[in-house]
Amino acid sequence: MTPQPSRTGEPPVQSRGEPRELTLAVGAPAHGGHCVARPVDDPGGRVIFVRHSLPGETVRARLTEMTSRTWRADAVEILQASPDRVESVWPDAGPAGVGGGELAHVALDAQRTWKRWVLADCLRRIGGQEVADAVASLPEASGAAAVPIEPMPTDAAAQASTSARRRALAGTATRTRISLTVSEDGRPGMHAFRSGTVLPLRRLPLAVPTITEIGLLERSRWRAHYRPGMRIEAIAPSGSEPVVLLDERLLTAQARSTGRRRVREVVDASALGLGELTYSVHAEGFWQVHVDAPRVLVERVVRGALGENLERATGRRVLELYSGAGLFTLPLAALVGDSGQVLSLEGSEQAVRDARRTLHDHPAARLASGRVSARSVRELAGSFTGGRPDVVVLDPPRQGAGREVIDAVGALGAERIVLVACDPAALARDLGTLLRDGYVLGSMSALDMFPHTHHFETIAVLDRP
Repeated sequence: MTPQPSRTGEPPVQSRGEPRELTLAVGAPAHGGHCVARPVDDPGGRVIFVRHSLPGETVRARLTEMTSRTWRADAVEILQASPDRVESVWPDAGPAGVGGGELAHVALDAQRTWKRWVLADCLRRIGGQEVADAVASLPEASGAAAVPIEPMPTDAAAQASTSARRRALAGTATRTRISLTVSEDGRPGMHAFRSGTVLPLRRLPLAVPTITEIGLLERSRWRAHYRPGMRIEAIAPSGSEPVVLLDERLLTAQARSTGRRRVREVVDASALGLGELTYSVHAEGFWQVHVDAPRVLVERVVRGALGENLERATGRRVLELYSGAGLFTLPLAALVGDSGQVLSLEGSEQAVRDARRTLHDHPAARLASGRVSARSVRELAGSFTGGRPDVVVLDPPRQGAGREVIDAVGALGAERIVLVACDPAALARDLGTLLRDGYVLGSMSALDMFPHTHHFETIAVLDRP
């Protein structure tokens, strides 16, 4: 592969005469799914971010991107392998392949060790010493710089199976939503890593069986619909039949048109005493992709917000920011009851419409559509009846909430704040701001909701002393 410019548009380094392949000594993981490596013959030399490798390995790597600031490479030959290396569960995501499966060559337990290292590094390097010390003091961290990364129940069960095949495939077949793009030659695929080129796929190992059985990659009835550049979204909801979105056209699993634009999601909230919760979600809307994620997140976030004794939740006032389609809004409203209040704010108008359909029988919930900003936080918090919110729940996008929003939240003086983060760097920044605003970190958990990728979810609970 010819070395490419960075996504920022910085031109590649030219005419320096560097070899296009290097032998590298691989060091620690770094945020983003690669490791920090240096040339074997120059241990103090240039840092190269290498994918498809593992800490401690020696690899032959092919340079894929060279700028004045950053060199990237793919490991194309393993000269000295780590004991944590396994046969990739997704070869299409290997060197020069698609993005989205950058840890598919790593044993699952080692993936979680990798992610814990990255979490610790981000908390210390980006959050600062105050954040690092706060996390290390938590019982669940056991004095370490980060909490353990916990497996999802389905993945843990697969790892504990007596079947060697099931153990080998742990972490696969768990995604209920898959995004594809049609390549120039009319085949479904995904984009190559850091590239606009679409590479056709041979398999969908991360998708739940309900999606793979649709036959998007091989069946002729689907090929007749495909056009180069077309976006394909396959959705396997828990409470209704699977659907496929081809650009703006919605089809059934049998490739027939359907007028149904929403799907039904059912979340088991029996651990909260609520039984099954039913959600109406637009087919193009956001929903957690791991089959276990909605249930696990609802239990963790709601208990974090309202405490273990849920009988005391009645009458509580909850401010929810970045509320999406109401995943947390529904159980929060059900538990605070008619005497409580849940005021939520979400930037997507479609998600708010979905949430309103879901929560139409819950007068305690008021759902607002608009951008989350310091001003909108203050205005919404000022509309509570009877005082300030008791609890604030935030689930911001990947870039985090940011200093202005976090400072506005801190200024409300809520007893408790629950921060959900899908990026450890953003978590570290937002957590640092909350600690400086006077909050104390009470607990943290990290969930391996995206096995075989570098992504994971973190939940932090903070209290005002």
